[in-house]
Amino acid sequence: MNPIQGGAPPRHALSPWVRWLSLRGYGMVTSTLFGATTPPLKMRARFERLARVSRQRLLRKFPKLVFEDHRAGELGIESVRAVESPKRVLLNLHGGGFFMGSPASYRARAMRLSFRLDAEVFVPGYRLAPEHPYPAALEDALAAFRHLRAIRPRSPIFVTGDSAGGGLALSLLVKLREVGLPMPAGAILLSPWADLTTSGNSVESNRGRDLWFSRRHLELWARYYVGQANASSPLLSPVFADLSGLPPLLLLAGEHELLLDDARRVHKAASRAGVDSRILVGEGMQHDWPLTLPWLDESKRAWHAMRVFVEER
Repeated sequence: MNPIQGGAPPRHALSPWVRWLSLRGYGMVTSTLFGATTPPLKMRARFERLARVSRQRLLRKFPKLVFEDHRAGELGIESVRAVESPKRVLLNLHGGGFFMGSPASYRARAMRLSFRLDAEVFVPGYRLAPEHPYPAALEDALAAFRHLRAIRPRSPIFVTGDSAGGGLALSLLVKLREVGLPMPAGAILLSPWADLTTSGNSVESNRGRDLWFSRRHLELWARYYVGQANASSPLLSPVFADLSGLPPLLLLAGEHELLLDDARRVHKAASRAGVDSRILVGEGMQHDWPLTLPWLDESKRAWHAMRVFVEER
């Protein structure tokens, strides 16, 4: 089933105390600011204040960055290039539980993806729940993919996403197969939320080890996006989908996060369906660790695995 063991070792390993403090600090911030019962619009505003960064601020530090604005109908899409001649295109679907996140709050992460994966990165501002429940985000992801195909017809396209964006990316692949569109070259799914029914074993086995999420988080937050739909629908919870015919997958999940089994089950189902699927489980890691804690040795290994994945294709 092609599990990935480790990756390129870091040149200078960090102190165990730095690792411990980083993980605990991450847990303290996320659990304090994004509690399960905090109103979704309040969390959205908090996330924007915390993560939003202006183009001007990034350009002052990295003057060679190139930003562009695109539109696919009513959908706004921001692109960033951190390398002069990118070898590939990434459609990056941001996380945020389907109810928070934006191109502006993912701008620094998109820049990092562009630099480390030698890519032009496109981040669509897909519609958010609870104002826009399923299938709004999936419709926008499909529109964004069609747009990239049209404007970058000669470039290899990869789909990437983290958390809710990782689940959305997998749903997009299933939808592309359904409508008969060409598949991307591959997909990278970081801590994907692929089961909105909250049925994974790790929801219980990692209770207390996940420093942010609880079952209550997942159950309440899922309702915002599911709306009146059936949460077990394959396009809402792609862990239940037929994954045959999908492009190569790279899944990453933290050993201690509640969503660990979402990634594991997707990996197993994809492998059984004949898909080239690989999984990297970050030892002792939390949700989205390569993006939120990029200085850790485990994050450096994850970024190396991502670079190898796209380079092979």
